[in-house]
Amino acid sequence: MAQQNRNAYAYNYNRNERIVSYNGSAAPKVRPEPQKKPQLELVKKTRLTAQQMRQQTAAETRKTIKVMCVAMAILMFMALAIYSRVKLDEINREISSVEKKIELAQSDAVKLNNELNAIVSINNVEEYATNELGMTKIQDYQVYYIDMSSQDYVAVANGESINNNNK
Repeated sequence: MAQQNRNAYAYNYNRNERIVSYNGSAAPKVRPEPQKKPQLELVKKTRLTAQQMRQQTAAETRKTIKVMCVAMAILMFMALAIYSRVKLDEINREISSVEKKIELAQSDAVKLNNELNAIVSINNVEEYATNELGMTKIQDYQVYYIDMSSQDYVAVANGESINNNNK
């Protein structure tokens, strides 16, 4: 009997847990906790008057209208954001195409200027004049100097001369 008392244990770690007790070598006995029955209350629903129902309906309508307005504003904002992104993308594409055209025009201008410089260079003109046109460089004996210190006059085909000093 003394041994039975020594092996009989009961543990209660938490108030919400079940209590388990051991008596010697027998299987533990589990005692279920007593369940509380829910307390029911009787609530009387009052009938609303026609005016109260109209007020309640008007309040619900106002709430619905507010929600719809907010939703429309959000949708319009999103549509505007998408539209602005699309326009920005189009403008960026136009800018890049114009920049490509500018680069192409600049490279063409450089090419044409190089061709023009090659055609109009002094060496090419001199070479064309001597080879194609048969011209030669001027020699010293071909140079005539005119003295402009004397009076100016014009000789006409009849042999008359006109003096231009009487201005």
